[in-house]
Amino acid sequence: MKKGLIIYNQADKEKNVWFIEKCLKDLNDDNFSLLYKEESEVLSFIETNKVDFVINRTRNYGLLTILEKRGIKCFNNSLTNQIANDKYGTYLFAKLFNFPCLETSLSKKYAIDFPYVVKSVDGHGGQEVYLVKNEEDEQQLDLKEDKKYIYQKFISHVCDVRLYILNHQLIGAVKRENDNDFRSNYSLGGNVSSYNPPHEMVDIAITISSLLHADYIGVDFIIKDNTFVLNEIEDPVGSRMLYQTSEVDIVSLLIDFIKKEMNK
Repeated sequence: MKKGLIIYNQADKEKNVWFIEKCLKDLNDDNFSLLYKEESEVLSFIETNKVDFVINRTRNYGLLTILEKRGIKCFNNSLTNQIANDKYGTYLFAKLFNFPCLETSLSKKYAIDFPYVVKSVDGHGGQEVYLVKNEEDEQQLDLKEDKKYIYQKFISHVCDVRLYILNHQLIGAVKRENDNDFRSNYSLGGNVSSYNPPHEMVDIAITISSLLHADYIGVDFIIKDNTFVLNEIEDPVGSRMLYQTSEVDIVSLLIDFIKKEMNK
């Protein structure tokens, strides 16, 4: 029997009960056993219990590195988690492989003219993202000394889109728009609809997945004037928008994929 864990931190667990319960229901059978553990409990648990795989829903690549050294298969791996949760790391990755992206700096002194956007490198869900339109906005910025931030030129874009990639294949895509906020995030009230991405965008998303050896990620693009640029890579990636806009049962597909991988 293959034994696994699904892990979250406490705050994210409370928002993802349905995802956890579905994984527990579908990955507990005659051949698989799955338990839920919080991020802080994992290391002590593996000291006294056999664990073959982990469904990681945290942003703790250091933890994944330890698990991988123990021979535990992680969905996704530590490299994917590290790059996806570091916006500057994502930018360097994009530049290395010549993916279209926004010019990005770690220092305000290289920031372009107003308006520009400031983001914490490890923020998610549209949090810790600030639009700076003028000197007054700049003076009111309350950036934390213990955090790193990136600076990007603000682009007044039409929308952004997320491509869901599982096992290096496109499973679905969603367009996000928000008339009341420069951030399009669904969690911030953005409107979502199904989207048919161009081949060039799909190719980039699949290439990113392949380069990272990722299992299940979201790849976000900004669209403006019939062009697009890579915005972010999402790990862990949520599934609410895809269920809202399509008949695709992405969690069932993910579970089937994990079973096949662990049975190899």
